[in-house]
Formats: sequence, C-alpha cells, structure tokens
Amino acid sequence: MDAAGLFDELPGDTSGEFAAACSRASAALTQMRELAALADMCQADALLAQFDEASTVGREVDLVVARLGRGIERRSEDAPAGGLARRCGHRSTADLMAARRGSTRAEAFRLLGVGRLLEDAENAAAIDELDNGDTDTPNPHPDGAPNPDPDGAPNPDPDGDPDPDGGGDPDGDGEPDPDEATPDPTPTPTPPPPRHPHVAAALAAGDLSVEAASQITVMLDALDGVVDPQVLSDAEEVLVGKAHGLAADRLARIIRQWRARLDPEGHERELTRMRTSRMLRIYDNRAGMTVITGQLDPETAAPIRTALDALVGDDMRRSHDAIGTDTRTTDQMRADALARLARHGLACTATDLPLASVTMVVRIDEASLRDRVGHADLDGSPIPLDPATLRRMAADADIIPAVLGTHGEVLDWGRARRLFTKAQRLALTERDGGCAFCGAPPAWTEVHHIRWWGRDTGPTDLANGILLCRHCHHTIHTQHWDIHATPTSVHFTPPATIDPTRTPRLGGRARFHAPRSHTPQPTHPTHPTQPAEPTKPPRPPDQ
Repeated sequence: MDAAGLFDELPGDTSGEFAAACSRASAALTQMRELAALADMCQADALLAQFDEASTVGREVDLVVARLGRGIERRSEDAPAGGLARRCGHRSTADLMAARRGSTRAEAFRLLGVGRLLEDAENAAAIDELDNGDTDTPNPHPDGAPNPDPDGAPNPDPDGDPDPDGGGDPDGDGEPDPDEATPDPTPTPTPPPPRHPHVAAALAAGDLSVEAASQITVMLDALDGVVDPQVLSDAEEVLVGKAHGLAADRLARIIRQWRARLDPEGHERELTRMRTSRMLRIYDNRAGMTVITGQLDPETAAPIRTALDALVGDDMRRSHDAIGTDTRTTDQMRADALARLARHGLACTATDLPLASVTMVVRIDEASLRDRVGHADLDGSPIPLDPATLRRMAADADIIPAVLGTHGEVLDWGRARRLFTKAQRLALTERDGGCAFCGAPPAWTEVHHIRWWGRDTGPTDLANGILLCRHCHHTIHTQHWDIHATPTSVHFTPPATIDPTRTPRLGGRARFHAPRSHTPQPTHPTHPTQPAEPTKPPRPPDQ
C-alpha cells in the first residue's frame, strides 16, 4: 500500500504537506529495504545497530498511524450520519483502521488508545506553552522602540499620550478615570495533566512500542479510581523502565503480577472466575490425531507446568550432551513428557522420572503471612495466588513455603528433604526466578559457580551460585560476561566487544518478574566478578 494514500480521505489543510512527507519517507524506506537486502555483508555489530534503528523507525510510524487514527475517531464521534467511519462504510473507527491496514480490530484498538494518549500530551503541552507566554506580540516599531499601546496598535497621538481619546487620565492628576473600568485579564486555562506522562514521554522518545504502551495503559486505566493515583504513577514509571528490552509476552506477565498486587480484591474475583472457567477437551480429528485443548486456572496448572518443565528440561540437557541424537522439537518433548507423566501415574511404583529434584515453592512475605492478607507466588503460575488458595495448597506435602523479608531475602524455609544441594537450589531460585540471564523456567537451569571452582577456588555456597540454562551459561562463558550477585539481585556486565561502556544489566527475578515491594533495586554493581563455571553439586551431609 502507498504510504501517502493510507488516509487519503482525511480532510484538512495539511494534506498536501503530509502527502509530500509520506513520499519522502516512502523513498527512504525503499532505500532501507535495498540496504537490508545486503545484511549478509554486514558485520554483526552493524547488523544489530541497523535492526535497532529500523525498529525505532517502525515505532515512529506506528505513532503517526495512532495519531491519525485518533483524528478519524474524533471525526466519527457524535457526528451526523455516523461521521467519517460510517461514511466510509464501517461501523466504527477500529473497523475502518483494521480494514485499511489489513490488520485486526485488536491492533486498531491498541493504536487508538495510544492516539488518545498522544492527543492528551499534545493538548497539555500546547496549553502549557500559552501559560508560559511563549507566544510573542509583534512590535510595529521597526527601530525596536517599545510600543506604548498594550494591544499592539500604533499610537496616533503625536504627543505620546497613550490615550488619544482623552480616556485613562483625563484630568492629568495621575489617577485613572473611575468611570472607565480596567478589563480583567483573560484567565489562562489550567493545562490538564496527561493521563500517563511516563508512557507518553517514552513513546515520544521512541523507547516504547505501541504494544507495550497499550498493555501498560490498559492496566492503569482499569485500576483508575481503585488504586491511589500516586501508587499508579509509581507503577507506570517502573513498568515503562522494565518494558525496554523485554518481549511483549514477558512484559504482559509482569503487568499481570503487578495488577494482582495493586488490586487484591479484584484479583481474588478474577481467580474465582478462572477457577470456574477451567476445562480440558480431548478428541480425535479426521486425520486420526488426538487433539488436546483447554484452559486451566493457575492453581490447577501450576503442578502440571512444573512437572512438564522438569521433564522437558531433562530432555534438553540430555540432547545437549549428545548432540544430534535427539532431533525432537520442544513441543514434541512436551508431548512425550505428558505421556511419561500419565504412564508414571498408571504405574505409581515407577522410578524412572527425573522429578526427585523438582519442588513447587509457594513464596510469601512475612507481613502477609502474619496478617493473613496479600498474595503468594507459586512456581508454575504466571500470576500470584490469593490467601484462600494458599491455605488450600498448604496441606500439600510436595509444596514448600518460603517466607521472605521486606527486601525479598529468604527468612525461613519449609522442610521437605534434608538434601543440602536441593535447599541451595531453592534459595537461588528465589533470587533468580529461573535462568538469571534469559528468564527460562527453573527446571531448565543448573546451578553454576560465579567464581570458578577450579581456577578461582570459588566456594560452593549461595553467595557464589547462580541459576543459568545451558545456552546462557555457554554465552556468558564464551563472551566473557561478568556477574555480580547479592542476596536479592544479580547483574551481568557485558564485555567491551558488546557494550563499550560495559553498563551492567539487571537479571534474575528482579528483571523478569514484578517486584514484591516498592524497594528499588540497585542500578549497578560495584565489583563485577568472573563468568560462571558449571560445577557438580557437593556431596550432601551425612543423614
């Protein structure tokens, strides 16, 4: 589709200028496509830089479309005969945008939401400029002399009297004429604050995608009037910061966690709704394949996901150790894992499943445990659980409660087994949440030394341990990343070949999960250490 004709039916005096701008942008994009076809000839650093630059351009184009969509929406709201959208044969602005772009109504709604946000920010900025007196009145005197008439009109009285008709001070006594009232200055309207200033600023700077902005604003709007405005503003600022460099699905998980904590009563209602909506359907299709489809609430899904992740992680490790012998995809491994679980259940004496080291942990902060309010996180669940669900699951012998302090440090562990290495792994899972580098599930990870066991005589203790998946461990080792860990956070410092400034990057649970409190995480470590090295767990103490 020709970019210049994308919204060619929009009326307005700037249509010619906009068409010319689109033509120039289209020519630039054509050149970018030609250069992108030569990507195989670029060095790796240049290729990544070009990808980032093109992504920024794409976000800018999305903002243009979003703002134009808002213009269409305004011309379609409460207008005779349904306005612009109906005149074009569509029931709504979203339908019009989806049809013209060849996209979905859901994407159109996201763009419209961003367009409204941009409009609010533009209106606030325009009124603020007027309030600050940025508009200057021209002076008709070419020599730069001051103009005695405040309305900018020339003074026709040759003797310099600012009131040629005798008004103002007709008696010449220096006092104004009481019969001539001084008009009150026109009050400057108070600029309405943008609904979501942090999101608007990130959008304007090109640091936030439309998808991420929509996810954040939808949550904030849903909690408007339910949560204290300052708390929402703090949440907005943190979420905008976390969105940078995160995929949309990972950001969505963090937003769900945050919403559950900000609105516990609403979250409990949502958990009840999900519980009543759980279902699983199994049927055979015409090709003879068995199709399994369904949806599970967090409480039901958590043990299933935890067990499947453990089996798939074990298969991945075996595949890595014997490259080329296992050609299954991750989905095929998961299907086989489900069958293994079923066979294990039918023959409960079987001992061939690698589940002995797998445990579900329910983690809750000390204040919530004491006051019996708040929420708890459960391994295998993308959202927190309410206290009622936690009490139901507390009787399960295969679930370990972890009591956390105000800064997320582990205060107390429940007991399941006396194996020291398992307790170490559980404690590291509380800090790292899985692979500390990429956020993979805990079952896909292994415990590694930060300071090497052999070369650096690094101890096998919690302060020197980190959870990494096989792929990320290999990346950190070969690229020479540095790691700095504290009891509550972990940072990765890239080598100069990747980032010349060597700016530390937050990892672990603090990066890939919503915070348990509003305590800020440190922005950088002070003493980076060496890349992680794998190690065998120490022998457990005598029973």
